[in-house]
Amino acid sequence: MSLADNSPMSLGDAPMPIGKYMDIVTGSEPEDWAMIHRPTLRHRFTEMRDEKDRLMRLTIDEPMVAFAYKPNIEISLLFGLVQDAFHALPAGNAFAEENARTMLLDCFHCGQLVHREMLLKIDRQRCILPLPDNWEPGPQPVPVPRRQHDLARLIHLLAGPFSDFDDYFKRAGMVLTDRVWP
Repeated sequence: MSLADNSPMSLGDAPMPIGKYMDIVTGSEPEDWAMIHRPTLRHRFTEMRDEKDRLMRLTIDEPMVAFAYKPNIEISLLFGLVQDAFHALPAGNAFAEENARTMLLDCFHCGQLVHREMLLKIDRQRCILPLPDNWEPGPQPVPVPRRQHDLARLIHLLAGPFSDFDDYFKRAGMVLTDRVWP
């Protein structure tokens, strides 16, 4: 294609709706994904400033791992940038006293970011769970949309420790809902 003909440039056959993208990803199995360890070549630069807002240093971080979807390499995932290393869980949660942290999952189509999801590592990094939209304190069930559950479960199976995702999901007080997500 020539740039002179002014036709729109597009990667892939057609734009992919986010719902279709998530259906493909959440309907996949761990063996459908090729793992790419560091370097992922997707760096995040963070300024560290002192109390007078002077730049002290610049830190560089990158996701722990990347995944390419083998049936369609236009779909890829990056996981492992820590967003909040000391995330407080609601009081009354079974894991409220343990160390929890939020981790970023970036979803790409044709190399472009199409969705960013915050996942939760709980119980001293023993499980990766979805981070519910509205997690109120107390023992009531926490609703989690099925697609969000399935995405977190896939990442747990791909990049998490060898622990029982479904058991942790239940112990964290989460229940599945049929609410459309994202």
